[in-house]
Amino acid sequence: MRPPSRQETADGFELQVGTNHLGHVALTLGLLTLLQAGHARVTHQTSVAARSGTLDLDDFAQQRRDYDVMRAYRASKIAVGLFARELDARSRAAGWGITSNLAHPGVSPTNLLAAQPGMGREKAGGERRVIEALSRLGVLGTVESAALPALMAATAPAGAGDEFFGPRRTVGGSPTRLPHWKPMTDLATAQGLWDVSAELTLPRA
Repeated sequence: MRPPSRQETADGFELQVGTNHLGHVALTLGLLTLLQAGHARVTHQTSVAARSGTLDLDDFAQQRRDYDVMRAYRASKIAVGLFARELDARSRAAGWGITSNLAHPGVSPTNLLAAQPGMGREKAGGERRVIEALSRLGVLGTVESAALPALMAATAPAGAGDEFFGPRRTVGGSPTRLPHWKPMTDLATAQGLWDVSAELTLPRA
């Protein structure tokens, strides 16, 4: 999340989009036959950053146009949500037997904004200390509570697929089912995202 400058993966994708979305697409599609055979439930992790924004399919993998690090992070997490929904839709249509659900952790003092020297961030920013303080006060979640929505998405007995789980208060609290946020309701873009992402992650000779 939010490297100090624009960086790329070894495949030439913007670092956040490549890591947060395309890497997961490659894993999911690479395991698709096994997921079908096991009637698997796939859980995807998005972010509160995906509550707003749009996805430009012409530029989303490279993020070269007027680069903004937070916009790229937001795009990566919107993409996670749309891919999760499209996986479930394609499974239903084709009878794959896969259910696909989505979760977000709220806000908690994980290592996401900690020092990451390998990414060029030598020390944690001030907002990391603010998040830690608000977590101690109970305003934000804890590391433990942040894991609960994804756990619920993966294990809820009645999970029907295409469901969204997160903290009751958005930034923290007990996990619950949620309506999909607006950027995740554009199912036409979800279809296009699937096609573009699948093409970008095909094994290269």
